[in-house]
Amino acid sequence: MGFSLRCITLKRAFLRLPQEDGMLFPCRACRRILLARAARLFRRRRFDLLITGEIVGKGGLGQAELLALDQELGLNGWVLRPLSAKLLPPTQAEQEGVVAREQFLDLTISDAEVRLRQLALSLGLSPQADGRYCLLRDPVFARRCQAFARDGTLTANFVRLLEFPHLFRLGPGKLLVIASTPAEQVRLQELFLPEDVRLYIPLPGSPLGLLRAPWTKIRPEERAELIRQAAAHLLALAGFPQDRPWTVCFRAEEAEETARLQVWPELLQLREALVK
Repeated sequence: MGFSLRCITLKRAFLRLPQEDGMLFPCRACRRILLARAARLFRRRRFDLLITGEIVGKGGLGQAELLALDQELGLNGWVLRPLSAKLLPPTQAEQEGVVAREQFLDLTISDAEVRLRQLALSLGLSPQADGRYCLLRDPVFARRCQAFARDGTLTANFVRLLEFPHLFRLGPGKLLVIASTPAEQVRLQELFLPEDVRLYIPLPGSPLGLLRAPWTKIRPEERAELIRQAAAHLLALAGFPQDRPWTVCFRAEEAEETARLQVWPELLQLREALVK
């Protein structure tokens, strides 16, 4: 399209988000992080306009709250919100004729879904709800982020693991993810790191397990027990009877040889931070 794109990670800032109004990741604090970082670039690079996709009322931020946030960050008159611009005072760019105000919308949270669908159809776009969404609005995902943030283990790869429904925290920095459906298994295949342990039952259609831990800090006997726990979870989740032990295969992702062990099915309680 004739311009460059620069992406900036805000992971560290998001991990410090406080809990407000009963929400683990409050929308106002999130918006402030985004706009504060954008404001630094705005001033440093001397840009003319800062544009967001915000809608009046979304996340509890109405007209007054949005304008107060702009004022707080020194962006008063410089933030253009095209989807709700007609409900807000004209920005500097609108007043100077750089952009045409009449082309913008007056969406609110109450009518946005219907009107955006109509707009998509008029533009020849698919109105399917398969675009980006905020995972932090999911209380389970938010609790998982905070639980593992305390371990200092969060990376882009790790955060993707937190989206899987069957996730077990077996101790600080120790995570077991089980993919039970074919679609989940395809997604999980992409996330194995060389030091991860792969677990599976040698039967067609069995679930796939990914076990991650700080292996260099774990004694051999602790490693063996951790793998046993993970295998027990895998069997229990797959529905194997608890009347006898079953075979589970495992190997480090970078290893060539696969080992086997006999394990009794056992599903330990998830820690409170990870319970749905």
